[in-house]
Amino acid sequence: MSSTDSAIQPPSDSLRQGFDTAAAPSLAQVKAALDSNPPFNERWRLYRTAAQIGGNEAADVLAAALPTEKDAGIRYMTAGLLRDIAKAAPETADVAAKAVAQAATKEVDAYARRSMELSLADIAAAAPTAIAAQALAANLSKPSDTLTRSLQAGQLSDFVAAAPQTGAQILPAVIDAFAQEKDKLAAHHLARTLTTIAHADASLRPAVITAVMDALTTPPSQAHPIEKTFAAASALHSIGSQAPADVTQALAQHLTQGAAGDNARRLCILGLGAFAEADKDCAKTAAKALLKALTTESDALHRRHIVDGVMKAVYNGFNSQSAGGAFYAHLNARERDRETREKISRSLRQLGHKTPATPMSIPAPKA
Repeated sequence: MSSTDSAIQPPSDSLRQGFDTAAAPSLAQVKAALDSNPPFNERWRLYRTAAQIGGNEAADVLAAALPTEKDAGIRYMTAGLLRDIAKAAPETADVAAKAVAQAATKEVDAYARRSMELSLADIAAAAPTAIAAQALAANLSKPSDTLTRSLQAGQLSDFVAAAPQTGAQILPAVIDAFAQEKDKLAAHHLARTLTTIAHADASLRPAVITAVMDALTTPPSQAHPIEKTFAAASALHSIGSQAPADVTQALAQHLTQGAAGDNARRLCILGLGAFAEADKDCAKTAAKALLKALTTESDALHRRHIVDGVMKAVYNGFNSQSAGGAFYAHLNARERDRETREKISRSLRQLGHKTPATPMSIPAPKA
């Protein structure tokens, strides 16, 4: 091969790579350029250049730049760059999550805030961190639409399921959001988040039960739709699948203390009947509360539900003589509704208990 031929040969791969490396800007150059306060398009180019370099230093550069960025569009897109860095290098996840979380909490643009929350979710999926969950929970109180609040609640449930220890850190914010929620769909999703927290950490269960019971016993109104009451009832039954005694005790306490409103009393009565049937250890607690409520319940349908619940408790081990004695006393002294009297009489016969004597019909003497 002649010297002329060798002169026109293309550069080797190693030479090309060396040239590309030398031509690529360094993070030091990116930081220096950002310090000069470049215009909109140039800032975004520099952020992308840093993200392409990647690694810890790149995450630090973008994390420092994000709080000072004045454009909402660049803010949420920069959060997306931090997400990409964290997914490629999980060791940067804490730095990325902290920066995006702080930006999301302060963000006033609803679209940008939601985009940042989605970036946080992706960071948490790559490397579980409580920072993302805390930021998302803090944003529950920010003005937003129903769909956004529902999606936030769903993401919080996913965070807690993946890392149960985050439940304690977000519980106060979730309880407050659930108490204030006026929309039936968002209330349903927040109730599911509370249920997930109770399932993930037994030490948090009492606080969750208290919050859900408050919703269950709040009279329906425009600020508290009936669907929220039913969401609370569903959450209690789900929690009760793991802790039936705790939920039964809460229902019994509210019922015997005079739960306000027809819906609240009915749901407490039906719930106690369900747990009396499902769990032998709950049957006694449920039956005692139901029999006490029988003496004060003003609604005949509710009294019939009480009788059904007590009979379920009897079938699951509650003393039949105690139930029969209470039924007999109530029927003999108080009950005036015909359908309820018939139900109690049938129940007494099933229990093998005596029934009150039926007074004879004596015709009036003719004049």
